Amino acid sequence: MKSCDEVKKRIGELAALPAVELPAGIHEHLAGCAACTRALAAARLGRGLLAAAGDGVEPPTGFADRVLGALPDRTPSRAEAELWRLGWGLVPAFAAMAVLFFILYQASPTSGPIGLVPAEGLSAGERLVLEASPPEPDAVLAAVMEGSGT
Repeated sequence: MKSCDEVKKRIGELAALPAVELPAGIHEHLAGCAACTRALAAARLGRGLLAAAGDGVEPPTGFADRVLGALPDRTPSRAEAELWRLGWGLVPAFAAMAVLFFILYQASPTSGPIGLVPAEGLSAGERLVLEASPPEPDAVLAAVMEGSGT
């Protein structure tokens, strides 16, 4: 029988395999471990969503040429170029503020929903969005299964 740690190390590899091709030790472990079964189901769901997102619709022939042809032929003025240069100069300051907010958010002692909304009566998706701590894979799966798709 495999341990949970061994299954979690190979979760990506196992998610790619059909259920009939899983090793016997993994089958035995999944039969007795609900957490690993949910983790494998979530990994397979994520893998399927990524595969579905990759199947895009091809644009019609000549689409790019029509879009590029519809754009005006002009070069930016010197004032516009200087404005962008000023904007790019602020990027390090914004990045530093984002890092500071991330550090402060991680150090926050709050563990429940933030704000004035009571936690009781919230759906799984609402709790997922409002919680201060990183979401558990089970909570993400519950929110996806509970959602209406809108």
